[in-house]
Amino acid sequence: MKIRIVSSAIVIVLVVVSAGPGFFGPGVAAARAAIRAIPSGVEDAKTGPQKIAIAEGIFLFISPDQDPLEVDGNSIVVVNEHDVLVFDTNVLPSSARAVLAEIRKITDKPVRYVVNSHWHPDHWDGNEVYAKEFPNVEIIASAETRRLMENTMNVYGKTLLAIVAPANKDMEEQLRTGKGSDGKPLVEKDRRDIEDTFRKEKTFMAEYEGMHPTLPTLTYDNKITLYHGGREFRVMHFVGNTAGDSAVYLPKEKILMAGDLLTAPVPFGADSHPRSWIESLKTLERLDVDVIIPGHGEAQRDKKYLQLVRESLESVTEQVHEALRRGMTLEETRKFVKFDIIRPKFTHDDANLNAEFDGNFATPIVRQVYDEATEELELYQ
Repeated sequence: MKIRIVSSAIVIVLVVVSAGPGFFGPGVAAARAAIRAIPSGVEDAKTGPQKIAIAEGIFLFISPDQDPLEVDGNSIVVVNEHDVLVFDTNVLPSSARAVLAEIRKITDKPVRYVVNSHWHPDHWDGNEVYAKEFPNVEIIASAETRRLMENTMNVYGKTLLAIVAPANKDMEEQLRTGKGSDGKPLVEKDRRDIEDTFRKEKTFMAEYEGMHPTLPTLTYDNKITLYHGGREFRVMHFVGNTAGDSAVYLPKEKILMAGDLLTAPVPFGADSHPRSWIESLKTLERLDVDVIIPGHGEAQRDKKYLQLVRESLESVTEQVHEALRRGMTLEETRKFVKFDIIRPKFTHDDANLNAEFDGNFATPIVRQVYDEATEELELYQ
């Protein structure tokens, strides 16, 4: 689960670790810290999604993140002989409509199929846009993903608000006292940034709470192959980022749509199933692919990044298991596991990327590996 917060022009991604079936606990609250202004797609549609041509008739759309609350996932469009397939549909209807507007610039063919990679809202909350515009659309996902969607769609908004509440309280206090969290006088720019954060949050939640979640209409267990429009789509179920991940492989084009099994520039470790994730990445490595499109970030033109993620997961797993052999608690294990060699391979020692790596991967993945190895023993420590 990935959430965004903006405070005083510092963008933070909060990763929330699952604390048991159907429940989210703020197990990790560290982040992407990027001192930059990233426009909100809710209010700034003119920034629009970035279109990247991957191959003939295949396009990647990278949408602006929805500050201050949520990231937005990639959406991939495949134009077939008579219609269109869309892989992942963004975090809000407004985001999906922006992508659909770009599709209309490419073709007037109808969207016949949508594939949702997993249950995280930044990959399926735009389903309603396609269902409304194209009544015959078939929405495909793994059976496990549909189950998780049903279990989470009515509580996710409340979870967002609960997680941002402490930061909101801090910012409200800053506005009330006129002092920043460091005790120094709040300058006018900081005041405007805080007020802008609250305004964007209100706008986001108004749209989010007004959505009409549209669930998949066709589910599968292990694999389903669609021969359609002159293409072969192999839709495959994996366990890794979530328990219901779908990846789509086009063997003729040698293109893999990986969903959040792969995200760039750093992996997302929260909610993950590390042992199965490693095996899933090994399976993906064996595919004959020239292009791998992650759930977030730029397309990869080789397997090097995929291999880096898999090797990093293996390294963390080995270290956590060694910590357990030495009788360490989760907190002791966090100090024991070292990322000094792994981190620079993703971040190249960029300060902002270091913060993103630590918040989105290093902190949550240690707990996930520990949790998996001990069946949540850390809950009793």
